[in-house]
Amino acid sequence: MIVYLLLVFMTPIALAGTVRPGIDVLLATNMEALADKKIVLVTHAAARAHTGRSTAEELIAHPRVQVLRLLAPEHGYYGVVRAGDHVADDTVGSTPVVSLYGRLRRPEPAMIRDADIVVVDFQDIGTRSYTYISTMIEVMEACADVGTPVMILDRPNPLGGMVVDGSVPDADVRNFVCRAPIPYVHGMTMGELAQMVSTEGWLQPRGDGTPQRCSVVVIACTGWTRTMRWEDTGLHWYPTSPNIPTISAARGYPVVGLLGELGLASIGIGTSGPFTMIGAPDYSLPPQQEASLVRDLASCGVIARAGRFVPIAGKFAKRECIGYHLAFADDSAFKPFDAALILLQSFRNRYPAALSPSVVQGNAGQMFVKTSGSRRWLNLLQSGTSLPQLRASSQIGVQDFLLRRLPYLLY
Repeated sequence: MIVYLLLVFMTPIALAGTVRPGIDVLLATNMEALADKKIVLVTHAAARAHTGRSTAEELIAHPRVQVLRLLAPEHGYYGVVRAGDHVADDTVGSTPVVSLYGRLRRPEPAMIRDADIVVVDFQDIGTRSYTYISTMIEVMEACADVGTPVMILDRPNPLGGMVVDGSVPDADVRNFVCRAPIPYVHGMTMGELAQMVSTEGWLQPRGDGTPQRCSVVVIACTGWTRTMRWEDTGLHWYPTSPNIPTISAARGYPVVGLLGELGLASIGIGTSGPFTMIGAPDYSLPPQQEASLVRDLASCGVIARAGRFVPIAGKFAKRECIGYHLAFADDSAFKPFDAALILLQSFRNRYPAALSPSVVQGNAGQMFVKTSGSRRWLNLLQSGTSLPQLRASSQIGVQDFLLRRLPYLLY
């Protein structure tokens, strides 16, 4: 069963004319939907109310709610653990925080069985491979197993609700960085995704093979529309992980992240602008090729300006890199996966030997396949496929997804 709660009343929040995420909607109603309930809260410090306090702080302090424990995703509750690193258990004040990116990826039954409801509040970044979607799905599956309902406190997608780019993954590719059959950039909020995941049968089936569903309640944002830029929401950006400190990094993540998986370039990790730079020590192009690259990227809403930078960590640490500083459109002109293909093709042409089967059959190639959602992309790049063919391949499954998502859109 899925319930959608907008909770839009004539309150100061509803009249303010700015976007209010689900936690603020709850606060405006004196926590009516959670009154006198014992809850398990799945969240991180980047999920904030307009008070500036985190959702965890607001709920722990509220007299009408009893928070039993917090569950934290990759990067930890405080968002300071590096990508892929083990996250230890922690505390917020005296409330225990159990890691879902350490010994466990899914809550054990005992962690949620004593709760009346499990509440999820993540600030996601709108790209499939960012693992907060996967953690939400694991939590939903665990709750479905024990019959505990889930409440999603919704938030805007920072890439907006209109940009959908990059093919749906192959049916045989399911992993923690590719957990749902959605485009690489999906244009949905976490609340919308939760209802789609449950209703479309994307949760792990029961032991007898029948579909499993989770009881989902969505507390929708107020004031947000799909065409809205993040800068128009009135919301402050809090780092969702060490390398997403700004909204620009969130926009750059789907543009350069796949190239970073192959290890061909620095993508700004270890600089002041992660995911907003790209380059390598010897990545210099002839003027005609450079002009073509810059023009092709601009057609996807990515502005590339030639420059140099020195990462202090990550790929090519402490080496001067030749490349580009990137800026991103904040409207429907932005095609991040398209831009990613352009950059992948450029680096493939510049370093053809780096994509030979013997080089990428190891961890880099495996991670690229997991993240991109298909072995097809690696094969196409290795075979020298043209950019128009790459772009055509990037549309596989997108139109079907756009139709399938329509019943779940809340905004």
